[in-house]
Amino acid sequence: MKNILPLLMISFFFSFVCNAGEKENLRQFPDRQVSFYGGEFSSQLHDKIRIFEGNPAEYLKEIDDFEGYKNHLLTQSEEKLFLDYFSYLPPKLQSIVLENVYAIYFVDEMWYGGQTKLIFDENNRPYCVFFFNANTFYWSMSEWLSYRDNTIFSNTDDENRLFVECSDEFAEFFHILIHESAHVYDFINKVTPGNCDKNRAENTDEGNLYYSVWKNRLEPLEQYRNKKFEKTGFYEYGEKLSVSDGKEIVDYLKSSPFSTLYAAKNWQDDFADTLTFWYLREKFGIDYRLLFIENASVKAVYSYKDNPNAKIWDSLCESISK
Repeated sequence: MKNILPLLMISFFFSFVCNAGEKENLRQFPDRQVSFYGGEFSSQLHDKIRIFEGNPAEYLKEIDDFEGYKNHLLTQSEEKLFLDYFSYLPPKLQSIVLENVYAIYFVDEMWYGGQTKLIFDENNRPYCVFFFNANTFYWSMSEWLSYRDNTIFSNTDDENRLFVECSDEFAEFFHILIHESAHVYDFINKVTPGNCDKNRAENTDEGNLYYSVWKNRLEPLEQYRNKKFEKTGFYEYGEKLSVSDGKEIVDYLKSSPFSTLYAAKNWQDDFADTLTFWYLREKFGIDYRLLFIENASVKAVYSYKDNPNAKIWDSLCESISK
């Protein structure tokens, strides 16, 4: 289990700020400045790919408390898949990546799928940096998402676990690419209310759609909470539940407005995973279907496609995916 500092930092760098004063404070951190990453900005996708070394490598190793990360040089087949999947993105996501992503790093040995970091130039213009787990080229979506969702438990096995039926055709990298591109869209356009962890009454963005579901960035409204689930974390983070709680967790998701289990952790991942699966459903006919298996039998099933509560986000997702 990793220490708590990286967990807090990961929560922090997935967020953006609420006002100009906080943005200026954020820029004081060296890793929030474009100079930390070197080079010049290019709007050409291929030029954004950088070697994972120097400051970025040391930064990621430090926040994750892990020394095993290595640069991954894309093979021809991986590069083709990257370009193909990028061409499948909605035009607005393609544009936001080309115009606002400063650097892209492909990394070996990451234990999670990807990370998007908000940075600024000397004029306070926002950009983003991508860190991608290169191994996601070799997992199907179904395989990786099954792995991801099971990381909230401490004791899964082949006969007692969660299973995600999604896509065996597309590599997990496609899901990660859409999800992280959605974070860029959010950071630049401020779709979610940002890093405002205050109560709604203290917030100036009361009309934001996300306040119809979330009290603040990390806490849903009371009717959408599950106290067992909210203690957990994915991958190496948070407390772990017994797999015997799996049916309760799937049933919770069925009664919630969240598209996926991962979307129920904070409003920024709610946006990113929901936009991802809305687009996958509408464009490619891919659903997120979560099954709880106990003693080799299916005991509970959730489907994003069949969740009427999640339709609250449909208009927003449609407007971005046009």
